[in-house]
Amino acid sequence: MTIGIHRRDYPLSTVILVGLIAFLIGSLLRSLLSPADFIYVVTDVGEAETANSVGGWREIRRLLELKYFVGGWDFQVAVVRRHLG
Repeated sequence: MTIGIHRRDYPLSTVILVGLIAFLIGSLLRSLLSPADFIYVVTDVGEAETANSVGGWREIRRLLELKYFVGGWDFQVAVVRRHLG
């Protein structure tokens, strides 16, 4: 009884595409598991010092971040959750 060894050859473009997809899925999962950033948003600077200011805390989860994208600026894609109160 002989056991045949089957060898599969994949084109380089397929290997690169699978690697890219795995990297992007891993980056997405890592960003969702990482701690979130919190910012306070104020819509009117004059009302910022009063208790009735229109604004509030926002939770930001980064999905994609490219540091020093153009001219020292960072490029970020994120989802934002508003916290009332």
